[in-house]
Amino acid sequence: MDGGPLPPGPFNMTNHDPTRITWTKIRLIRILMMAYDLPADRISGPNWLETETYDIAATVPTGTTVPDFKLMVQNLLKERFKLAVHQETRDVSGYAVEVARGGTKLKALPASEPADPRTSDPAIRTPPGTFVDKSGFPAPFPDNPMFPPGTGFEATIRVNDMHRATVLNEQMSSIAKFLGTTVGMPAEDRTGLTGTYSFHLEYKPGVSNADSDTPAPDLFDAVQSQLGLKLVRSKVPRQTLVIDHADKAPVEN
Repeated sequence: MDGGPLPPGPFNMTNHDPTRITWTKIRLIRILMMAYDLPADRISGPNWLETETYDIAATVPTGTTVPDFKLMVQNLLKERFKLAVHQETRDVSGYAVEVARGGTKLKALPASEPADPRTSDPAIRTPPGTFVDKSGFPAPFPDNPMFPPGTGFEATIRVNDMHRATVLNEQMSSIAKFLGTTVGMPAEDRTGLTGTYSFHLEYKPGVSNADSDTPAPDLFDAVQSQLGLKLVRSKVPRQTLVIDHADKAPVEN
């Protein structure tokens, strides 16, 4: 995989043996991210986690669930790398998601009517499992088993110089996480909104109105003008996985 974003395994949607994993030149930070379901910025440990690479091959029993698989990888790390960890809450630089002046523009979805914009005749495929709906925004592909009607969905595509994002059937905690991922820093919901929401968001990344020949909102302006929310710089609490010990040279077979 040569250090790609996720290690191939029995639960990735790729064509390989579902009873075996073969990870080549993988950095330990990538395995930790997958095993503990955390982004890299929430894992604290020695710098070599990001640089040293390893080859790992293992079998996976038939019928293994995703949580079981993650636990198996955690146990592998403990056995072979003598991994010892603990978790703690740390205040880190990020954003608070708040309701903007004038109030939110989001409308809570009725519990009996989840948003589902897919159609039976999608014309344009975009990221795996999605297509562009009639309004030009990403939507779940009709037969995608990962997103049955009514489930949460988030996706962003680029159209010319603009980014178009779709969020469906999500609560504010997930929306804050999505906005934080988009801006590149953690974000915490401080809106007090308790419903489930769906929306489209369109913005021009990395360019302010003052610097652009074609006026268009950047992410911060779009969040405020289109959603009635605002991103405010703040310290936010984050659960962090702390690596107490890990051997750089693992125990071999």
